[in-house]
Formats: sequence, structure tokens, C-alpha cells
Amino acid sequence: MGIKETDVLIVGGGPTGVTLALELAVQGISFRIIDKEPRRSDKSRALGVQPRTLELLNRHGDIRKLIARGNLSSGTTFYLNGKKAADIDITGLARNTAFPLMLIISQVNTEEYLDECLAKYGFAVERGIEATSVAQDSDGVTAILSNQDGVEETIRAKYAVGADGAHSIVRKSATGLTFQGAAYPQDFILCDASIRNAKIPWDRFSLCMGKGSLAVFPLKDGTCRVVVSRVQESNADVEPTLDVFQDMLNRLHPGAGELYNPTWITQFHLHHRGVNSYRDRRLFVAGDAAHIHSPAGAQGMNTGIQDSINLGWKLAKVIRGERPDSLLDTYDRERRPIGQNLLESSDKMFTWGCSTNPFFVTFRNLIFTWVLPWFVSSENRRANIYKFISELGISYKDSSGVGTAPGHSGSIVGGDRVPDRKIQSAGNEKYFLELLTPDTYHLVLLSGVDDNAATKDAILEAQSKFENDKSNGAKVHTIFSEKFDAATIPGYTDIGNRLHDDFGCSKPSYVYIRPDSYIEHIGPLSELKGLSKWLRSYDSKP
Repeated sequence: MGIKETDVLIVGGGPTGVTLALELAVQGISFRIIDKEPRRSDKSRALGVQPRTLELLNRHGDIRKLIARGNLSSGTTFYLNGKKAADIDITGLARNTAFPLMLIISQVNTEEYLDECLAKYGFAVERGIEATSVAQDSDGVTAILSNQDGVEETIRAKYAVGADGAHSIVRKSATGLTFQGAAYPQDFILCDASIRNAKIPWDRFSLCMGKGSLAVFPLKDGTCRVVVSRVQESNADVEPTLDVFQDMLNRLHPGAGELYNPTWITQFHLHHRGVNSYRDRRLFVAGDAAHIHSPAGAQGMNTGIQDSINLGWKLAKVIRGERPDSLLDTYDRERRPIGQNLLESSDKMFTWGCSTNPFFVTFRNLIFTWVLPWFVSSENRRANIYKFISELGISYKDSSGVGTAPGHSGSIVGGDRVPDRKIQSAGNEKYFLELLTPDTYHLVLLSGVDDNAATKDAILEAQSKFENDKSNGAKVHTIFSEKFDAATIPGYTDIGNRLHDDFGCSKPSYVYIRPDSYIEHIGPLSELKGLSKWLRSYDSKP
């Protein structure tokens, strides 16, 4: 049998790997995605899908279908020594997104949604196939794949991406990558079960601290996830039973309800590790292959999904010869700081919430009695933590691959997330991000507001320039302020001029948006020639 060829080999068929497959599929890049497990796990595993992830996955299919299968979380309730200490309410904190709340849902459902999206493009994960060898050279990657019967095949790819978790063979095959970190000393137990006589709110989760720590996540259909960090003197060798969870629930969250009919009980330890680079020539790592950490903040799966969304379009551009190989270096430069910040922040949250040091626990419980109510009393403080947890605050503004033109004074700059607001055309409303398909770049022209608005001729000239320039391949969209007379120009009206406000563009402006819905370049319409110069300089960018 001859050697089969493809552009990209994706090793790992979890959320990170399937998301990368989606990004490559929509770009028309050939790939194979394999997973050594013969079938998907039926365990709930990762539960939280953050607002930014919901926005980005909505580019491939109606994310509301997934939302309907889970619970939207409006916040968190804290308990100290069995007594309610504070509520963090996040409703109303995000006004420029269609999906302001975290979705609590089993990873089983998330994977089903991703598989359904991939099937629409005509692809599926090849299951029961393991990569037993991965070797790169200057021209590509050679991998040996083995099925469950031991039958081997050799595949040749331009690039390989490890989305295969903490024990990634792709990472281990890359001579330049290290995976530094350690295990946490705590012993954790987890239970998914039904709950009766429940007095827990179903639209938020509970974090309980005292002698030990406990978290309760409400799921659909009267079930919940209970996670317990046991204290040092507990017998970690004893298999956990439902009674152990009920006892902890009674002590740290009294009156929460009665657990019954468990579907999953397990015991585990946590690690925190990070890779020194996300790229080693033709090998890349993403998700748990690049970073593993505590589940504090529900960031892990989301970060892996967004790793893939950052990498996918870049691979496509380089494979098609539209951008130099150096574009792929920006994957590491943009995503590794996100992963490192996640490791550090989740470690701090984990230390405060799950410490087993009795002196620290006593100190924590004492000061949290007044610190938590003080913290949640400020909308600004709640907004800052929400911006981080929701991942809506992720920015690549320090990347060499983004820019901001002279004269732009708005707070949103090149590298920032594109805000979302309602727009209207012919009486039909939709969200702005629905225009931004993941297959290409987008040039958005903002008319400006009131006396600062552009003339019709200026708008038409800008539209024509980019629509006629097939080399950049960008789709052009025009967004008019509410009072702009745009009867003869195709485009959308900015309801309440909120997009103009968010972008900080009261004057006519342009926004050049990448396929991953981050801003590559932004500036006044008068600087549009500068954007053209920026695009022509791609080959010289690092």
C-alpha cells in the first residue's frame, strides 16, 4: 500500500481536534482527524462553555441548538462553613455579545454538537486509529497509523497537530518541546447524580469552602455534578461512595438536597503543566497537549477550542501559499501567553479555594467572610472577573500580525475581539457577528455618526476598491449609523449606533477582521490606503 498524503494530520478527536477540523474544512484544506478511542466517552467531563467560545462556534452552526441542551449560568453562590456568604450575579455585565452567559452542559453534548457541525462539511473523526510514530523533516511529517486490528498505514502530511491530550505523541515527537509543571497534592472525587428535594438554584453553580471544598454544578433534568476536595486526613485510598458526597454536601451546603442514582463516581488528581512553545517547525500542539491546569474558572476546554480557531485559518493561508510560513509563528506568540496566563490564574484560584493547609484554610475562611461581600458589591470588580472568565477579554494586540492606523482613538485596537451588536436591513434584525463567516477575511466600513458621517461617494469608492481587488479575498460589509441615508447603498443599519460606539468610531472608519473574528487592522477611512500598504507587506511580516 502506498503512502497516503494530506495537508494536515490532526491527532485527537476531542473538542480541540474537531474544532481544528471545522476550521480547515471551511477553508477547503485537506486533513485527516484520528482518535485512538473506538467511541466517544459517555462521561460528562468538562461542563462549562464560555461566552467567547459560544460566539466562535456559532460560526459553524446554530449554537442555540447546543444551548437548548444545557443550563445558562447567571452567576455563582459562595458558601463558607455551611452558610451563604455571597452571590456573584453576572447578568447585564456584557452588553456587546449575543451570548453573555456561560453554558453548563455535559461534554458529551458539546462533542455531539461539534460532530454534527463537522458532518455538515462532509467529514468525521476516524476512530480506533492511533498514531504510533510521528516524524518531521524539512518538507513535511510522516506518521504511522495503526487500527485496532494492528493494521498499519503510513501517511504523509505537510503539518501535524497534536490535540491528543496530556500524553500527546505529537508533543513527545517534537524535539524542541518541553512540558513543565507538577501535580497538585490534593485528592479529588467527582460524582454525577440526580438530586431530589433540591434547594439549589438551577441557573448558577455553588462553590463551598470550609473543612474541605465542594462545588455543585446543576445540569439538565434534575441532575448535578458534585466535586469534592478532600482534606489531608481523609483516606485517599478508599473508593468514594455516594454517602461521602452526601456527607460533604450536608456539611458545606446544608439543605442542598439528597443525591441518588449516580451515573459517574470517580477519583482523580490534577496537574498544572505548560509547553515551552506551541510550534516545533511542522508540529503543533493545542489544548491539553499544550496546557493542563486545574478546572478553576472552567477555562480548559474553551482554551483548547480557541487554540484551534487561532491556528486553523493560519495553516490554510500558508498551505495555499497566500502567506509566508512565518505567519504560523504567530500561533505560538498569540496563544501561548493566553495559556500561560491561564495556568497562573487558575493556580491562584485553585490555591485559595482548595488548599489543605489548616492554617491557611482558617485564615481564608475568616477573611472571605467580609472579602466576598465586599468584592461582589462592586459592578466594576464583577465585570473585571467576568471579562476574564468569559474569555471575551482575550486580545492579541501585542502580536506583530495586527495593527492600528494613525488617527484611531477608540479603545478597541488591532488584535482585539470584534464586539457584537444588533444590526438591521430591510426591517430584519441580526447580530453583527453573523456576517463574519470563518472562511475569509472581512472588511467592515463604518459610515460614522451624525455630522461626522461619510458621504455616499466615499462609501461607494471604498466598497468598490476592495470588492474589485480579488487578491485580498475579503468580503466587504458596510454598517451605517441610524440617521445615514443609505437607500441606494447595500449595507446594514447600526441599531442605536452601538457598534460605532464600541469600536470608538464616530468618524468614518474601517475594520479589517481575520477569519477568527479578531481585528487585524483598524483605522479612519481616510487611512484606507494604509491598510492596502499593510496587506502588501505580508511577506515581510515576522
